[in-house]
Amino acid sequence: MITWEEYQELAGDLLDRNIGREDNPAQHEAIKAPASESQFLVAGPGSGKTTVMVLKILKYIFVDDIVPEAIMATTFTRKAAAQLNSRIINWGNKIKDSLLEQATYEKQHPHLQGLELDRIITGTLDSLAQELLGGILVLEEQATRSILMQKLIQADLQRHPDLLNYLKVLGNQQGTLNLTGMCDLLLEFKDRIYHDQVDLAAFQEGSEHPGARLALNCLKEYQEDLKNRQLYDFARLEAAFLGKLHRGDIPLEGLKVVLVDEYQDTNLLQESIYFQLAREAVKNGGNITVVGDDDQSLYRFRGATVDLFTQYQRRIKGALDVDARVIHLSQNYRSTPQIVNFCNTFLEVDEDYQYARVTSKPSIQATRRGNHYPVLGMFRRDRKTLARDLARFISQALYGEGYHCPEFTIKLDKKDSSLLMASPLEYTTHSARRFPHYLRHFLEEEGLEVYNPRGESLERAHSTELLAGLVLECLDPDRSVENSLDRLPSKARSSFHQWRKTARKSSILEKVQEEWPGNQELHLLELWYDLLSYTHNEDGEECLRAEALTRTIEQASHFAHYQGRVVLGEEASIQEVYWNLLVPLATGAIEVDEMLLNQRPAPPNRVNIMSIHQAKGLEFPLVVVDVGSDYSRIHRSHAYKRFPLDGDRASHLEDQLRAYSPLGEPARTSRDRAFDDLIRQYYVAFSRPQDLLLLIGLLPVKDGYRVDKERFYIPNVATGWDREARWPWRGLDNLFLI
Repeated sequence: MITWEEYQELAGDLLDRNIGREDNPAQHEAIKAPASESQFLVAGPGSGKTTVMVLKILKYIFVDDIVPEAIMATTFTRKAAAQLNSRIINWGNKIKDSLLEQATYEKQHPHLQGLELDRIITGTLDSLAQELLGGILVLEEQATRSILMQKLIQADLQRHPDLLNYLKVLGNQQGTLNLTGMCDLLLEFKDRIYHDQVDLAAFQEGSEHPGARLALNCLKEYQEDLKNRQLYDFARLEAAFLGKLHRGDIPLEGLKVVLVDEYQDTNLLQESIYFQLAREAVKNGGNITVVGDDDQSLYRFRGATVDLFTQYQRRIKGALDVDARVIHLSQNYRSTPQIVNFCNTFLEVDEDYQYARVTSKPSIQATRRGNHYPVLGMFRRDRKTLARDLARFISQALYGEGYHCPEFTIKLDKKDSSLLMASPLEYTTHSARRFPHYLRHFLEEEGLEVYNPRGESLERAHSTELLAGLVLECLDPDRSVENSLDRLPSKARSSFHQWRKTARKSSILEKVQEEWPGNQELHLLELWYDLLSYTHNEDGEECLRAEALTRTIEQASHFAHYQGRVVLGEEASIQEVYWNLLVPLATGAIEVDEMLLNQRPAPPNRVNIMSIHQAKGLEFPLVVVDVGSDYSRIHRSHAYKRFPLDGDRASHLEDQLRAYSPLGEPARTSRDRAFDDLIRQYYVAFSRPQDLLLLIGLLPVKDGYRVDKERFYIPNVATGWDREARWPWRGLDNLFLI
């Protein structure tokens, strides 16, 4: 349609994106490449990978004359897919409208007028698989937990010593393992079998532990249950999609371009799907391009195998005889030079980590110029003091006249900020207050609002207690159904008692009882929406919690015998409400998950408190990274969060299953993989800020502590320790301490 030179000029004039060789050679080469060239784009943080993906796609359409429906682009989250699709259409229409206004392209106007950019296939791999398989019903994680939990309880397996012991061995689990933990481990085990394409017969033959048979039988019953109800979980969905692709049941005749984002978090099953799609695209004269960064791979615990990314060129050459051209997108447009240099130095601290990375990988390069703030550190003697001082800093630096240091004053124009930590929970499991709780208190004293929807376990939030208590009082006021339930977990009974107590203390219960008609038959959602109307709260955190429970009810209606209907007088229908909603909620199996958080943006002008995983793909003017508010002494119980002594759960699961997978056994030890993942986790955290990075923790994290005149230091990956327990950053003098 148009020449590359014309396209390059339009990108600069209409989109303010300069993609000439002199502007950014790597982006230029990635976008300009012919449609037949497959690429391996290693994209560092803030390197404009979304811009490159969009401009590549539009170049295929406007320069290479590839029809939109021949292009498939996948992302890691639905939110990212929506953003990608929106930008493609927005930028594409600007180019299209400009060409339609120019007489030079008059002969092409009919073609341009018929160009439908929304026909580009975009989405997550799972959403595309679901669509291409005919819109089959896929259960979310909350629902699959609920189904498996019922099977464990009904078969009385939650206390079986062989199963408990096996799961502890499987996941290297220390201490007790509760019911929700058992469900999570079993589901992770099941997903790994799918993701690593494990030879199940060989695994069964090689498993001598008596608990292995129990675990596999339980998962077999779970799978048969889904199959009988024509339901899918995400692992089964992907396996079904791959099977259809192998059989040629998915029409792909016109596919020419496959573009995959966040490829570093791919598993073997997904790789097999992508290679199958690529086979068709390459056959049609097109290509596959994958984009990602091994240093930002965070999802081993969900089955991701980062080796598929680091060895991508070799693997696709072996599978498809495709030579993928590697291009490093290493110019960082997000962060200041001080932050970029800090991130580069952090990655270089641990010598052994270099062997887990893409070979010959360049450091990221800062492009921003001017005077900028150094990387800061704030360390205090206790959590309360740390929270008070951090709240004052945020208030003054973002909302006040500035935070005054002897050398300079810190003042940011933009108000967005985020505290990143391993876990945003405000209380421990034993109800002790954690740092986020104190920070919320002191920020509110400064007149600032906090957004931390995962700060409290869902079942313990007051709004949840009230709603769940109202459900109990409406459907089972005399507890007759509750008392009829066999093997009800003690934690559930305790929670039910607390919820009823909360509901009875509320003035809302009387209103509900007066106005609720008590229909002979209704859908649980009808009652639920009625109760929400009484308890409605505009607060964003409360809305998210209510949405998590609403989705649980919606999902349960797909697999429950009564399909969500409640028939008063039929005890079994109310029992289903207990098993499908109330018991999972009471035992911690329902939560505000990342999928929901990705779909609901945080309200503006709040201080965000979130996990590092949740912050992946986001950026903020100010990012505070908690590197040690939990650590005042060395203790083995938190070693896995700062300095692994052994492999974590995900790496131990890999060790159990990879021998029976085409992947073979991992080349690196389980401890090394746990170390690698912790380095990646904090690298993601450190690379989120645009203007200012602040590390916080307790003083012993920086200075150590004394016991009987002997000084001890707290090894911590986040503060620059390597796996050999060397500390090049001793005392954290590389930070500007405030």
